[in-house]
Amino acid sequence: MAEYENEIVDILADRGKVYGSFKTNIEARGSIMDILDSIHSDKNHSKLSSVDYQALNDIVIKLVRLAATPEHIDSWTDASLYSKLNVERLGGKI
Repeated sequence: MAEYENEIVDILADRGKVYGSFKTNIEARGSIMDILDSIHSDKNHSKLSSVDYQALNDIVIKLVRLAATPEHIDSWTDASLYSKLNVERLGGKI
């Protein structure tokens, strides 16, 4: 593991330069997911299923990143692909 530590530190530093701090991002994601789960709970009187929670979380990750870097096309592409995968999942195609 020690041989990869410098590479990991470099990757995290690069991501921080692009998207901001991990702490800020994880707190934002947690807050947004709490809100989404609360909205679901209010309407459906249950928590989101683990699959639905994760499907939303994948998109929320990209939205939080896009808030920091709205011109980063890869995040837009990823968000659209996650949406498409979930449309296919719900339509029984995958």
